[in-house]
Amino acid sequence: MRKNLSQNASRRDFSTGDHQCRSRRWFAALLWLAFPGASERDVARRASGVLEVSERQVINWLRCENDAALRYVTAVMVLAGVLCALEPIRGRGE
Repeated sequence: MRKNLSQNASRRDFSTGDHQCRSRRWFAALLWLAFPGASERDVARRASGVLEVSERQVINWLRCENDAALRYVTAVMVLAGVLCALEPIRGRGE
C-alpha cells in the first residue's frame, strides 16, 4: 500500500467492472429524478429536449449501456438538485 492514495488504484479499476456499473446506475437514477415520467420513453422524451441529445441516447443512459459526458452529468445534477444527488454518498458515512 502506497502513501499516495492515487497510486493505490490502477486505471482499470475505474474503467471497467463495478465502478462503471455503479456510475451508470447512479446517472440513470439521476435522470429519473430530474425528468420524472411514467415510462422510460417519457423520461427520454423530456430529457432529450432539455439536454439536446436524441431520445435513443437517453434510453441508452437509462439502460446503463453508455457513459454520459461530464457536461450532461453536471446539467442533470443541477436539474435534480445537487443535495438530492449526493444524499446516498452522505448516508454511507453515518
